[in-house]
Order: sequence, then structure tokens, then C-alpha cells
Amino acid sequence: MNLTKYRNTLLSKAVNDLKNDVDVLGIYLAGSLASGDFDDYSDIDLHTIVNRENLSKFIEQKYSRAQNWGNVLFFENLNMNVPYAVVHYDNFVKIDSWYHCIEDLSPSIWLKNCKILYDKTERLSEVINISNTIEYKITAQEVEYWRVKYLAYAHEAYRNAKRNEFYAALEMLNMARWLIAYGWYAERGIHINAGWGMWSKLEGERSLLTQNQKEMLADWFCGRDTNQIIFTISKLTPEFLRLNTRLSEIVGINNQSEMCKTALRMD
Repeated sequence: MNLTKYRNTLLSKAVNDLKNDVDVLGIYLAGSLASGDFDDYSDIDLHTIVNRENLSKFIEQKYSRAQNWGNVLFFENLNMNVPYAVVHYDNFVKIDSWYHCIEDLSPSIWLKNCKILYDKTERLSEVINISNTIEYKITAQEVEYWRVKYLAYAHEAYRNAKRNEFYAALEMLNMARWLIAYGWYAERGIHINAGWGMWSKLEGERSLLTQNQKEMLADWFCGRDTNQIIFTISKLTPEFLRLNTRLSEIVGINNQSEMCKTALRMD
């Protein structure tokens, strides 16, 4: 079966099932399916708003309810206490199903471009509509955190490489690369709608990076070799320093340039 068609069938079954529950107040999509930049392999990020007094019931039944929507292969998380279920169905379709109370939702950049599928009380629409007016601007606190985390990842990559702990070194190097991409998006006022360290949409056809930035990422690829890893860290340094200066200017803080240069001398 066509992946997109199968995914749409699963989504339709899930929404109809949820809408028929009197305790469901709203349903919305987040992620690629909401923003429109999806492909055949995109997940379903499904969020359901429920009455607070019945939230525990929905959490308790999250696995059995998900089995009503399609043929489940496996559940990625098996924690009965969290308000979500990560469900993998056959034909390579995944649903991340979340349960919330409307009182816990407030306008946020994370709710921007979400797609409302059902709104019993119209309170969900109010939150989403306000969220759609929010413009992303990186804060001084975020820049300072971005700066020190980059330096920390670079140092850890160096230490691990010197110890021949190559997988650990490459993981740290990958996080340093990701922070550069994060900085590129922030420089342009674009919010990365993904978790910390996640590369989803930062490469490939859905990426908003420039061709030059994509080429830099490709050039920063390396393998399991101590000298190559350390050399690659040094190749990232000029772009980190440029971004650090630019992002610091945007938020009006000291760029700590000399400290950064000293921290990145790895002779």
C-alpha cells in the first residue's frame, strides 16, 4: 500500500475514534503534517485535548486505544505514567500520540503552524491562533547556552578522540555540527521545530540551509580516526566564531571572543 495513503487512513481512524469520545475537547496535528513539509516517511504527531478529570484514563488506555487505529508492530516507549505513546505500525508508519489538558496549553512558538482537526470548545483555536502570531527571536540566555555547549562538545570530542573512543568522539562532534546548524537558523530568525540535537529536516530537500551551508556540513564529515576528528573540529572553528559574534550582536551581549579562541586551541 502507498505509504501516504496508509498513513492518512491511520490518521482518519484515530481522529474518528477520538472525536467520538465525549471527554475529548480538541485534536491537533503538529510537525510536518501540520506545516505542510511532509513526505511519505513523515510521522503523525497527534495531540489530543481531554478533560482534566479524565486525563489519567486516557494515559492508562493509550496503548489499547492506539491498537484500534491499525496494526501495531511495537510500542517505542513502555512507560505507563507519561502522557504519550510512540506507536510503530506496519507499513513504516509511526504515530506520536500525546494527551493534554487545555489548561496546560499556552501560546508558544512550539504551537505555531499546528493544524486543528477538532475543537469542541474553541479554546484550542484561541491558543493556536495566538501562537501563529509569534515571531522567533533567539534570546541572550539562549546564545550564552549555545556558546558554552558548543565549547563543551568540542572539548569532549577532543578528549574522546585522544583516547581512541571514536563513537563517543563522533557523537560529540556531531552535536557541535548540529549547534552550528542551530546557529544558522537562529541567525535568520527561524525556529528549529525539533528536539535538541535532532537533525530532522536540517539536511535533504526540506532543509532551509543555503547551498553553501550544506556544503560546509558535507565537508565536516569524518570517520574513526583521531587526527581526522581533531582536524574536523578545527574546520568548524571559524564558522563558530563568526556565528558567536553575529548572534551576540543580535541579542546585545559580549561575545567572549578571546575566551572562545583560547578554549578552541587544541594543539
